[in-house]
Amino acid sequence: MKKLLLLVTLLVYFNSSAQILKDCSKCASITYSDSDIINNKLYEIELLRNEIFARHNYIFKNQRLEAYYSEYDWYKPNYKTPINKINLNAIEQHNIDLFKTHEAKIITNRQLLINELEKFKLALKENDSAFIKSTFNGVIKNTDENFYSDLVNIMDNILNTVVLKNIYWHKGKAQYELLIDDGFSISSKGLYINGNTVTIMHTEPMTHSSLMDNNDAFQYPSAYYSESESTSGAKFEFKNGKLILIQLIFAG
Repeated sequence: MKKLLLLVTLLVYFNSSAQILKDCSKCASITYSDSDIINNKLYEIELLRNEIFARHNYIFKNQRLEAYYSEYDWYKPNYKTPINKINLNAIEQHNIDLFKTHEAKIITNRQLLINELEKFKLALKENDSAFIKSTFNGVIKNTDENFYSDLVNIMDNILNTVVLKNIYWHKGKAQYELLIDDGFSISSKGLYINGNTVTIMHTEPMTHSSLMDNNDAFQYPSAYYSESESTSGAKFEFKNGKLILIQLIFAG
């Protein structure tokens, strides 16, 4: 019985922790808090905030926002006499302020993450062993100097090709990837971000060249073999303003 209660408790916990606020249909009557949107991505919160205005049939200047809300039956703006001013009630205003605050937090956190990657990139370039080892977080044993050096070289080689200021985000993810096709195979190296998880990875080869289609890539005269595909890299977590190694990636 105790095990059953524990299982039910865990299920409730994990379900609640994964909850997101899906729409703003009750944003005029329910005062939301940080815990209600803690798992929402930035674009989702932006849509929630704009939905408050959409439910007053506000006409958006942003054509994609306009097209998005036009998919809903409840959105019925009057294009002949558009609404110039919307009177929000106190609850709606509270929720808008909450959403804006949370949006700003996410944007700030993203910039702090990029800043930390810049520091890590510089530390690799200058061989700042103290900073590098604090980032590696004890995952690599101090006695394994050869492996440590190999990982440093891999990270440096990849990040040296990444222009961090040119990274763009889409639905909570960001990446900067280079694909090289030399006519024989395609290799990739890059930085991949999903929320607060950062993967720095190199795959060589990743697949056969685009010169070959799937039908003849493994037939004469091609000399390509998928068995030669290999991946190396590492996964990090950005937590409390610090980038920390959590997993090594070696396959193939």
